[in-house]
Amino acid sequence: MNRLPSTNKTIKRKKLTAAALLLAIANISHASAWDDFWTSAAKTLPAGVYAESDSADENPGYFSKTWDGLKTIVVKGNTGLLVPVYTIHPAWDYPNRREENGYTWGGGISSNYIDDRGNRRIVYAMAFSDSHNDIEPFLGYAWLSRWKLGTSPLHLEAGYTLGLTFRADYDWLPIPAPLPLLGVGTDNLTFYGTYVPGANIFFFFGNLVFDDKSFSYSELPEESKFNNRILIYGGGGWQKTDMRGVGGTTITSNGGWTTGGRYFFTKNWALDFNVIQSKHDLKNHGSKYGSYKLTGYNFAAQYHFLAGQNASLYAGVGFGFYRLNNLKLADGWSSRKNSFTPIIQVGGTVALTKHIHLTGGLDLAFPRFRGHDPEGNRFSARPSPATFKVALGFAF
Repeated sequence: MNRLPSTNKTIKRKKLTAAALLLAIANISHASAWDDFWTSAAKTLPAGVYAESDSADENPGYFSKTWDGLKTIVVKGNTGLLVPVYTIHPAWDYPNRREENGYTWGGGISSNYIDDRGNRRIVYAMAFSDSHNDIEPFLGYAWLSRWKLGTSPLHLEAGYTLGLTFRADYDWLPIPAPLPLLGVGTDNLTFYGTYVPGANIFFFFGNLVFDDKSFSYSELPEESKFNNRILIYGGGGWQKTDMRGVGGTTITSNGGWTTGGRYFFTKNWALDFNVIQSKHDLKNHGSKYGSYKLTGYNFAAQYHFLAGQNASLYAGVGFGFYRLNNLKLADGWSSRKNSFTPIIQVGGTVALTKHIHLTGGLDLAFPRFRGHDPEGNRFSARPSPATFKVALGFAF
């Protein structure tokens, strides 16, 4: 009987020792799991591409690996055309969502690299019309894991982007933007969506990618249809307007004409100058109170890349001068007639013959025209013209 208490103490000590051992093992496993997680997460960053680069036998620091990884993505990746499409302002946070700009059109360039595990890595730069019809540049890096959907050509992609953006309503200060990314599409065209916390919006864009490394401009034969320096073109299109700045005022969206010229100082880089004109009516609460012809003079630097032997895509950025010609306003209304504006371009060209090219795309501008209404209230009219155009050109 005297041994029972001692036996109980021994059993308790063994149980406590076993529990402590299990807890220690659990902590070690937990720490190991976190270490594995962070190690795997670090491999999704640009430095994770370093092992696949030509400098993998060296032993540089982490920042050098990151820089080398970014260069590998840009140099070895396939070029893509980014086209922002739409932004959803959910009703649960935007009771005035009809006053926000949902058609956040724009454009940009991406470099797409599929790593040795089949994941997509993207380095990109784009700009678009934000929720307030102001220009918003956005640049960054993205990593996405890919899963093939059965026997279809579609892939599901999920990952993240580490971006940096600049907005007019934040005094153009740099804003970090770590965001989730979800996409679905083929090897050539993928549509992506992201949720922006804080702003509580859903932003969608397309990424049109081609294997331009397999048929680069430098490898084109001398008789290629894209071996011309100058393209002169003319055509027509449709201009979508989305008025902001004047309560109750709308602007009609109408057709128009365009003409211009493009000079290639390298195979990929060109300077483009064009003139766009369209006529519009001004309405306030449904009643017409004016009309004008909007004439835009646009100058942009463009980057072109091949989407095939006879087709190319481009993105451009520059500036424009916009003027309200033949401006007619009802009594009491007034407006300035001139405005300088940044320009965003995306589009493509099909070489029908060596000298006949079909070109077209989107020109997006952000002109501002100050004025006042019959009550003396001052305003800044922002028509935000987005011109979708098609033109026939002569290349030489």
